[in-house]
Amino acid sequence: MPHILGALLTLLCVAALAHVLVTAVRRRGRDLAILKIIGMRKAQLLAVVFWQAAALTVAALISGIPLGILAGRWSWALFAGSVGVDPNTQVPVLLVVAETGAALLLAIIAAAIPGRAAARVRPAAVLRTD
Repeated sequence: MPHILGALLTLLCVAALAHVLVTAVRRRGRDLAILKIIGMRKAQLLAVVFWQAAALTVAALISGIPLGILAGRWSWALFAGSVGVDPNTQVPVLLVVAETGAALLLAIIAAAIPGRAAARVRPAAVLRTD
C-alpha cells in the first residue's frame, strides 16, 4: 500500500511540474521569441526549460527531504510512544540519494515536451500578435 501511495504522489508531482513548465512556456512566448531573435539556438532554448525543471526540482528536494525526515520521525515517535515500541528510526541514506537522482531524471523527462515547444517558437508569429 505505501508503494502505491508513493507512485501516485510521484505521478502527481510530475504532472504538476509539467503543468508549470507548459504554462511558463506559453506565458513567456514573447521572451522566448526575443531570445531566439538575438541568437539562441533551439538546443539552447530546450536547455533553458530543462534548467528550469531542474531548478524547481532541486528547490523542492532541498526543502522536502529535511521536512519529510523530520515529519516522519516525529509522527513515528508519536505513534510508537502510544503503542509502546522503540521510537528510534534510521534514514536509509542510499535510498534518499537514489530517489533524488530519480526525481531529477523525471524532471528532465517532464521538461521534454514543453522544451520542444519552446524550441519551436516562431519569433515573427509571436511578435506580430503583440
